[in-house]
Amino acid sequence: MSGKLIDYQEALDRLGGDEEFLNELLQELLIQIDQNFDEIKKAIENKNYDELKSISHSLKGASANLNVTRMANHFLTLEDLGTANSIEGASDILHLVGQDRNELESFLNQN
Repeated sequence: MSGKLIDYQEALDRLGGDEEFLNELLQELLIQIDQNFDEIKKAIENKNYDELKSISHSLKGASANLNVTRMANHFLTLEDLGTANSIEGASDILHLVGQDRNELESFLNQN
């Protein structure tokens, strides 16, 4: 995993220093990822490129808005694969998303 998962300070600054609100938003991001993880996996398995692109686009935006940059980059890659009608490497990227999801959860449990 390359790069920092989250720029927490930048996200905190964007929210006016409201740490409780930021942590709530990050928890909501985890929920969104959990709700969509299996759908992305199915889209990859079924070569449903439009679904892969759509779900990944949504989660990319949610991640980027909260400065969870590494995860946003994974979703960007998945979105690009969907756009290109390809699944090459998609399962590996989804695995990285799962690792980052767990890392984010651990980070939140420490805060």
